[in-house]
Amino acid sequence: MKSVTASLHRPTLEWLAVTFLCVALAVLSACEGWLWRIDHTLYDDALSSWLRPPSSDLVIIAIDDASLASVGRWPWSRRLYARLIDQARSAGAAAVVLDLPLETASRDDPEGDRLLAQAMRNFRRVVLPLHQGGSGMGEELPLPLFANAAASIGHDQLEFDPDGIVRSLYLWGGFGAARNPHLALALLRLVEPEAAQRYREPPLADGLDNVLWQRADWLHIRFAGPPGSYTHHPFRAVLNGDVPDAALRGKILFVGLTATGLGEAVPTPTSGLLQQMQGIEVQANVFDALRRGATVTTLSPWAAAAVAAVLVVLLMLFLLHAGPSAGLIATFLLGGWAVVLAFVGLHVGGWWFGPAPAVLGCALAYPLWSWRRLESAQRYLDAELVALEREGTPFGEPLKAVGAHSADPLERRIGIVRQVAQHQRDVRRFMAATLEHLPIGVVVIDPYDRVILHNGQARLLLHASHGEAVLEALRALPWPAYLPMRDGLPDLGGFKGARQFELSNGERHCLLVSVADLTLESGAPPGRVIGLADVTVMHEARRSREDTMHFLSHDLRAPLASILTLIEGCSPSPEQQAAQIPRIARYARSALDLADGLFRLVRAEGSDPRDFVELDLAGLVDSAADEVWPQAHARGIRVEVDTHAADSEEAIVRGDFSLLRRAVINLLTNAIKYGAPNSTVGVSLQADGGDWLIRVRDQGAGIPREALPRLFRRFGRIGGDGPAQPSGVGLGLLIVKTVAERHGGTVTVDSTPGQGSTFEMRLPLRVPLSTSQAV
Repeated sequence: MKSVTASLHRPTLEWLAVTFLCVALAVLSACEGWLWRIDHTLYDDALSSWLRPPSSDLVIIAIDDASLASVGRWPWSRRLYARLIDQARSAGAAAVVLDLPLETASRDDPEGDRLLAQAMRNFRRVVLPLHQGGSGMGEELPLPLFANAAASIGHDQLEFDPDGIVRSLYLWGGFGAARNPHLALALLRLVEPEAAQRYREPPLADGLDNVLWQRADWLHIRFAGPPGSYTHHPFRAVLNGDVPDAALRGKILFVGLTATGLGEAVPTPTSGLLQQMQGIEVQANVFDALRRGATVTTLSPWAAAAVAAVLVVLLMLFLLHAGPSAGLIATFLLGGWAVVLAFVGLHVGGWWFGPAPAVLGCALAYPLWSWRRLESAQRYLDAELVALEREGTPFGEPLKAVGAHSADPLERRIGIVRQVAQHQRDVRRFMAATLEHLPIGVVVIDPYDRVILHNGQARLLLHASHGEAVLEALRALPWPAYLPMRDGLPDLGGFKGARQFELSNGERHCLLVSVADLTLESGAPPGRVIGLADVTVMHEARRSREDTMHFLSHDLRAPLASILTLIEGCSPSPEQQAAQIPRIARYARSALDLADGLFRLVRAEGSDPRDFVELDLAGLVDSAADEVWPQAHARGIRVEVDTHAADSEEAIVRGDFSLLRRAVINLLTNAIKYGAPNSTVGVSLQADGGDWLIRVRDQGAGIPREALPRLFRRFGRIGGDGPAQPSGVGLGLLIVKTVAERHGGTVTVDSTPGQGSTFEMRLPLRVPLSTSQAV
């Protein structure tokens, strides 16, 4: 009992251990960020797979290499920025973001600073950046001249992930307190205050370190596309008037450095390989995302851990009952489902969690559980192989050392199992062949009334070709009325052993049927084993023995007793003794005829078709006609023989020549005996399809219709015993019938009172002339 309990609980404990290990690894990887590189890669793929079209009202004025070549070396006079702002105001631009270094005053052109400040005051919709001080200390604000003239100021800090890619930012930041909005948020509060209400200023917390840069409201940004997605105009083209005012009207202009070596360029999730996005375009992406609300909320690591744990537990529950192929497919599906869930959450709900821990947990669950199951299978195989080695093969032979030279222990086990399986198949084939060749029919029925085994003898006796037909034939047998039945078969009612019934189907066939319950260890309803034996021959032998005893005790005893009576009562007078001799001879001849007839009948019944040889029916008919010629001549009867059909096709059949000749002689003898004196008896040989027909016709008085059924019975005589009636023992036609049936044929009679009788013996297996010649 202890081993059974251990075998039941061990798989459950191992399943719990594997589940706990996979869940723990997934949760730890999510909380500790072990797989951040994979999560970031998946995030970039998800972000790049569904890009939104950039807003058409955002225009980048780029201070590019061509502008530097046209205007001159950097730094430029701030008069140029003032002209640009004046042109934007006159063209009807919505706002200008001037992302340029304005922290120090111009030494060469102080007037340019004043003109720039005046242009910003005139436009009143210019946003300037502030920068974080070096080493995170302090804030680098624009000159007070510019700061007072600007409509708004915001910090331009971006967050670099450990892989150096910009994916996020803090909406609020500042030295000592996060009081400054991001540059894009400052612009949004200027142009669309209603949309900016979604991003409220965080409360100032107490106890902060006022000597460090503080941040608040971390957000991931959904970029509109790769670099160059927004409309770009060179700075020099706008100054020279090459850009029409209509292209600037109602637009938000982002002015920034893009020239090589001057502008800041950073990698983004949509940048692609070896391509970076200019800082001013990043600011445009941030503003576009904030205005649309297209920000991404990153869920806490515990959310990713919870998703991973749920998926791993679901997978382990499935693996507990699934096969290897289904388990592998489920592993890929659930791991992929975690990725799909993250992608759908990003694009539909605007939230993101790292799916890599869930994929890791699922990827580990399958091999670990498969390893434990393989270990369990190996332990079971080892135990079974030890038992098989002790028991030997099913035929009592020891197991051969299959795979003994293999270095792989699993290969050695597989070799032994393969050998044992082959022995089991051999035993099954041996049992099936033995069952099929049993001389009795065997049918095995399971508890659900399905035939699971049956042999050829059963199919032959029941005249059925398949299992369902066999079962229906069994149910159709004439079971005794007193028997209780269950499902159409006898209900043994718990009877131990087999019960036998002798059944007859009304066709002179008798079956000895044995029924026994097949008890199963599982306690399910018992099946049944049914044996079938054909006892028709035994019944025929018994009936023949009884008829023979009747013959010996009555028919044969009567003439012998008459002979003894005549001898004992014989007078001493020679004349009277001479008068008794014919009567004694007649009784002796009758006893001799009875003995000869019985001998021929027994010989006909015991004939074996396997001893038959090919013979010519034409010669056989001629020989039989010659045999009865003296009897026919004595009565003045002419015997006409017609075998012309054998001239074109040899009348060849397989049979016993002496038995067939005796059958024809019996037919001719009866025709001569019962035919009219000085009449004609005809015997003919004809082909009929695949059979040969031997017909014997007489011109006697015929046979009454009510007497026809008795013709082919034992001692079935038609006439009486008077001196005018022909003598006979009643075995001749029975011999004819027995001989015909042993040769696979039949014998029939057609008689009309007053017109004579015609007996027809049909023999099959007619051999064509061409076949006979070839042989």
